[in-house]
Parts: sequence; C-alpha cells; structure tokens
Amino acid sequence: MSAIPKVAIACQGGGSHAAFAAGVLSGLLAPAMRERFRLVALSGTSGGAMCAALAWAGLCRGGPDEALARLGAFWRDLEVRDLLDAMLNFWSVWLARFPVSAEVSPYAYEPVAEETLRALLGKHLALEALPPDARRGPALFIGATDIRNGDRLIFAGDTLTYDQLVASAAVPPIFRAVDADGRLCWDGLFSTNPPVREFTDIGDRPDEIWVVQINPQRRDEEPRSVRDIADRRNELAGNLSLGQELYFIERINRLLGEHESLRARYQPIAVRVVELDRTDLDYPSKLDRSGALIEDLLQRGRNAAPRFFADESRWPRAGSIPAKAVRPA
Repeated sequence: MSAIPKVAIACQGGGSHAAFAAGVLSGLLAPAMRERFRLVALSGTSGGAMCAALAWAGLCRGGPDEALARLGAFWRDLEVRDLLDAMLNFWSVWLARFPVSAEVSPYAYEPVAEETLRALLGKHLALEALPPDARRGPALFIGATDIRNGDRLIFAGDTLTYDQLVASAAVPPIFRAVDADGRLCWDGLFSTNPPVREFTDIGDRPDEIWVVQINPQRRDEEPRSVRDIADRRNELAGNLSLGQELYFIERINRLLGEHESLRARYQPIAVRVVELDRTDLDYPSKLDRSGALIEDLLQRGRNAAPRFFADESRWPRAGSIPAKAVRPA
C-alpha cells in the first residue's frame, strides 16, 4: 500500500441523520485532512446518496472546496427556516411518535417530500451544469430498490439522473415509488445501504473502504414498546445489507490468501467503519429538519472524521457490524 492510501467512502442512509455523513465528508475534505488520502470512489443510499452525490459533483466540477460548499449549502437549506415550516416539522415528527397512527397511502394525496428534494438537488447538485468530461472524477454509486422484482439497483455517476437519485431516497409512505429508467423504485435501504462491493471492480481500486454508519449496531436495552420495537426493527434492517456487503469484501480478502490466481484481478482491501455516536435518536427523528439537530449531526461528523485514520476504526471490531455476522463460527 502507498503512503497515501487510495480510499472509497460509503455513506449509509438515514433521513436527517445522514447530516452526520455530510459532516464526516466535510471533515475529510477540509484542507487539514484532504492530503492524507486519495479519494477514488463514493457511494451512498438515501440521505447518504445525497451526501455522496453532492461531494462527487463538487469534486468533479471545482475540487474539494466546491464539494464542501455544496454539502454545507444543501443541508442548511434543508433546515427549518420560518415559523410555518417549523410548525410543519414539529407536527410531522410529533405525529410519527404518536402511539396510535393511521397509515395513509401516499397515492391518496400529493406528497410534498419529492418536490422539495428535487428542488434542493436542482439548486445544489445541478447535474445539467456538469459536462460529460467533468463526470470523470471519483467513481460514484447510488443504491435503490426495484419494488416490482426486488432487484438491487446501482446507478453510476457518469450517467446519474435526478430520477435515480430521488429513487434512492424514496422511502414509503413518505414518497410514492419513483420511476427511474422505467423501473419503479423505493429507497435503497431495502437492498443496499450503502453500496460497497462495486468498489472492488473500479479501475483505480481502493486500498481501503471507509464506511460512514448511521444506524446503531448495538442497543443495551430490550425494546418493549411498539415504538421502540419499530425503531429497532428499522435499525437492524438498515444494517443487514451493510453486513452482507462487508462480508463480500471480507470473503475476497480471505480467498486472496488461499488462491494466488485471484491476485491478478483483486487485491486485499482494508475496511474501516465510523459510526454516529448518538444512541438517543429514534426513527421519527429521521424526519426532523430542525436546525439544532442537523447542526449537531454536522458537527459530530466533522469531529468523527479523524477517526478513520486511527486504529479504532478498523473493522471487524466489537460494537460495529459484528464479525459473527460475516464470518463462519
């Protein structure tokens, strides 16, 4: 491995909690850290896909400083800005926490989440302003799910569209299914959260894969209320595909040690994982756009970024995606 590692960064999704991933990317791309590694690829799902795509577009068009500007502007535009918006935000989170709720199909009304997301992406991602040659920066992979046949869908940066990116974040029932390339899609968390194994096939293969994990792996107490059970179910589901993705990397690493012929195509890849260090956040808080929450998560992400250079981020390890989940007993 070179003194400066080639790195691919994968950003897990989680609604507003993905502001943590934006903070991590901002910390890593800041002048004090950007020279310590070479970024060769990014990936993401849902909110993590927004972060990865914004950083990628900034890097393709103007470099790290533009990536920082796009990430910051997007998340601050997403924050609650006026009294009416604050009231809507409060009631949406409060109703999500209400012990009894009525499930309403998004096809019974006109959801506003998709329209809002598209407007933000048009302003801060501005894909139409990226000429084809500007898309030849780091590789980009965006995860979504085909709801009709259950396919795991991966969209690449060189042909990325707004439909594909919105599809990655289309969690029901907040969103309707999104048509991307003729396929009806829901949020990628149902199949790939975030994409990782694609990193092994890019031309400029990484020495290390860095994963920004949003969903906590461990809870110390048994969930007993309906709301707590739903929260934990969501967390475990969000981490299941990540464990499977990391198993793929771990498996290749072990096979390389056993079969010399594979070394012509693959190389060992170290994995590092840094998790969001707040365990007090419930599922409804993923809908919360309050400035206090988003700014806290952005700052926590910036503070966490240096941990990727420390031994404590090496995977597998206790407290992260467990080795038992990806290795035979």
